[in-house]
Amino acid sequence: MDVKFAHLSDCHLGAWRNEVLNQMGYEAFEQTINTILEEEVDFVVISGDLFDISNPKVDVIDLAVRELKKLRDKNIPVYGIMGSHDFSPSDNSMIRPLISAGLFIDLSKGELTDNKQLKLHFFQDEKTGIKLTGLRARKRSLEIEDYKRLLRENLEDETGIKIFVLHTMMSELKPVEFKEMESAPKSLLPQNFAYYAGGHLHKTVPEELREGDGTFVVDQKNNIIYPGSLYPTNFRELEKYRYGGFCIVSGDINAESQSVKLTIKYIPIKPREILTLVIDCANKTAIEALDLIAQKISGLDAEGKIVTIRIIGSLTSGRAYEIKSSEIAEQLKNKGALDALINKNALTSKEYAPVSVAVGKTNEEIEEALIHEHAEKTTMKKTSKKDMENKIHRILGVLGTDREEGTQVREYNEELLNQFLEIFDLTKKGKSL
Repeated sequence: MDVKFAHLSDCHLGAWRNEVLNQMGYEAFEQTINTILEEEVDFVVISGDLFDISNPKVDVIDLAVRELKKLRDKNIPVYGIMGSHDFSPSDNSMIRPLISAGLFIDLSKGELTDNKQLKLHFFQDEKTGIKLTGLRARKRSLEIEDYKRLLRENLEDETGIKIFVLHTMMSELKPVEFKEMESAPKSLLPQNFAYYAGGHLHKTVPEELREGDGTFVVDQKNNIIYPGSLYPTNFRELEKYRYGGFCIVSGDINAESQSVKLTIKYIPIKPREILTLVIDCANKTAIEALDLIAQKISGLDAEGKIVTIRIIGSLTSGRAYEIKSSEIAEQLKNKGALDALINKNALTSKEYAPVSVAVGKTNEEIEEALIHEHAEKTTMKKTSKKDMENKIHRILGVLGTDREEGTQVREYNEELLNQFLEIFDLTKKGKSL
């Protein structure tokens, strides 16, 4: 029989502090749902991180409910899992009311066996007969431990055409630029599935999905698919990718003979055009750099576009803070830009001596050296250099404290606050600062 389904991931609704870019993310989601309806798919798979946080604001939830209801009204089921951003250790994720309302079918339902193995259940799609299951993510890729205790036999022995949904990076597929990302070996995945719907990586895997005519044939060697983020979620992604998208997977399946022929078509989603610019201010004074930036901006056609500008180089005189991002953004908006983002992380000045450490050091030694040098260059009233170093170490220790499963967010935040007050010798008046 013919089958067609949509595979999307990493929508990260509400990811931006910038409201204009938040709206772009919302528009991308709306465009995606409308395209899915036009394609008349059998079902939808969401591979995690529908929301950017587990408890998003009301307008984000309202958007998700409104758009997912369009699918339910057309009898298009939505299957999915929670990603690392959706996940809540206290089970307070806003994915939960979507499940209760019948707008989202959680594929990661399972149970622990007597010998502490994780046994997942299958959900069979009524229209196509395809069987789906998956494993939700946790913060800091802790779901890798769940993979290690996964009872694979019942998953692998199940007959029929099967889809496994995951929100974890597979080590063998990891792009070079994401080498520091936590990952798991493919050997931890249950075998004998026709399609592995991946999420978590904000880049298409395989990369060919975004290239050429946007089609890709699924086979046994290439059946772990990551559609990337639905819309860029930070400056780097806007600059590098400019847009996101999702996949339409279609083809023929035969449950009796276990034969599967699937083809993927990547659907780019572009709410607005992204215009990117890199301006090299090396060997210029701050005044010369401002003149160069103004000159570059004057030649841009920014009308109705999102503009990103990365300013790089080392100034011969003046300071980087003299290049004011707000003023540059205002110039672009005066030229009709919908919004502008300015990145000056790679702009330095020869008048500023950066902190540096010798190569070959351990992470702990590098951290110690950086903190020491910064403390030596910083003056704080009634605080010695040594005391400042100790406070910085304690602050980093508090920031690295994870919330334990079962602990309420309020209790966790209260404990962090108390520790910060103690570090800075402050007292709390009444119930709030």
